[in-house]
Amino acid sequence: MNGGIATYTFFVMSAFVLTQSYLETSYTAFERILQRATRLLAPAIASWLMALTLLTILPQSRAWVAPYVSPWARQRYADAMTGPVLAKDIALNSMLLGYEGVSLFDFAAAKTHLVVAHLSDSLNPPLWSLHAEFWGSLLVLLMARLYRILPSPWFWMIFTVTLLVTGTSHYTLFLLGVAGYLGRHRMLALHGAIPALMGMTLIAAAVFLGMRAASFPFDSWVVAARSVSLLQAPGGKWLQNEVAATLLMAGILIQPRIRHILAAPWLVWLGHRSFALYLVHFPLLFTVGFAIFSVLLDYLQQGTALFLTVVFGGGLSLAAATLFERWIDRPAIRLSRKALRPKPSTVPAETAAE
Repeated sequence: MNGGIATYTFFVMSAFVLTQSYLETSYTAFERILQRATRLLAPAIASWLMALTLLTILPQSRAWVAPYVSPWARQRYADAMTGPVLAKDIALNSMLLGYEGVSLFDFAAAKTHLVVAHLSDSLNPPLWSLHAEFWGSLLVLLMARLYRILPSPWFWMIFTVTLLVTGTSHYTLFLLGVAGYLGRHRMLALHGAIPALMGMTLIAAAVFLGMRAASFPFDSWVVAARSVSLLQAPGGKWLQNEVAATLLMAGILIQPRIRHILAAPWLVWLGHRSFALYLVHFPLLFTVGFAIFSVLLDYLQQGTALFLTVVFGGGLSLAAATLFERWIDRPAIRLSRKALRPKPSTVPAETAAE
């Protein structure tokens, strides 16, 4: 498995959970959008400030480790943190517009393209996924509202047309998350040896795709989809990860044993901190982690130094994520709930898919 599959699986899970919430129609669409923006924006700002602080305190650690990391890693933070660079990262790159190569508006031309063309990586590169999460959440909200007001045939026709718009992009994962929630009763009701075997097969296929270096035939699928869809994956490897994430989520839904394992208390505890861990690990790795590695490298062989760095860095990232979840994430959730006017709760009457 790789980080891309983990992120894409989160998109599917997020859509699955949000669909249940958005089917409750006591709140207006504007209130839901404001709630989601508040929920995501506060952690985004906090993690960006954390990255800025760490990069300012430990600017040299990246140069020490540059000979030992991949070309992709060397490109991160290659530019000096000048005033204009920081201003651009604050004013242009954002949860709304996106970042270089991962903006919803990459397809746009004319004046919009002039803005999108100048986007760059964030000081905390994982923030790109919050851009996708925000706009994906709005897509889930739209589908939930349509599901409540349209007859079943009309809803699924619009759903299919929307799939043609999202194409091979990661926004299709949000639509699949919606479909997964609407069909959850059928999947969760599967019992016996055959569904269990099917679930394990899907999970095994996801793991295989995650470990597979080649992206054939997904490259050709991305090219073929460009003629019929508005949004596309950047390349075959991205689509391969999307397919793996979808197979993984489907396998979990129809495999009761795996669901039981995932309900273990320590995994639930880790799951509550996964979002924070995702946001804090990158700036910690490229500053404190690199500094630890450079110090250990003076006394130990490269393999031993790398292993100890992973151990120390992992523990430090988990500790930082725990604090981030307590001091940033929880208050952000409480603040986002204030965007919703208190109303009597109603149970959603699902009509189109059940």
